[in-house]
Amino acid sequence: MIQRKQSIFLALAVVFLVQLFIFPVYGFEKDGQFLPFYIYGLGSLSPDYFATIALNVFSIFLLVAIIFLYKNRKQQLLLCKIATLLITALIVAIFYFAENAKSLPELAGYTSEIRPMLVTPLAALVMVILANRAIKQDEELVRSADRLR
Repeated sequence: MIQRKQSIFLALAVVFLVQLFIFPVYGFEKDGQFLPFYIYGLGSLSPDYFATIALNVFSIFLLVAIIFLYKNRKQQLLLCKIATLLITALIVAIFYFAENAKSLPELAGYTSEIRPMLVTPLAALVMVILANRAIKQDEELVRSADRLR
């Protein structure tokens, strides 16, 4: 069923990951001028950040697919583990590209600041882990009911 608690956790993870496209995760400031750093580059789409875009999009699609695979809990568990790895890779890629952006020549003299949206991939990771635990609990409940028959 779609109204299970793991579906809510997965939907929240999707919302957190979609927010990464809208809000900056990092920022650079100099003399009152603010340059936002999104997962897709400095204010505009850059091909250098294809890895973060691909990881985020694939994670979102995978999480939506997991929500609708509620009849196959074993497959949900496997896909949740894959989603956990993808989101972890996304977090590493965001930090890597944000640190490398500091060394860009056009950002010389800018001070960097972490934005609150940097927490959203971590929150999405926590939601996927909670969903994984809830799916395991459902599987154990079904197994115990099968033993009683």
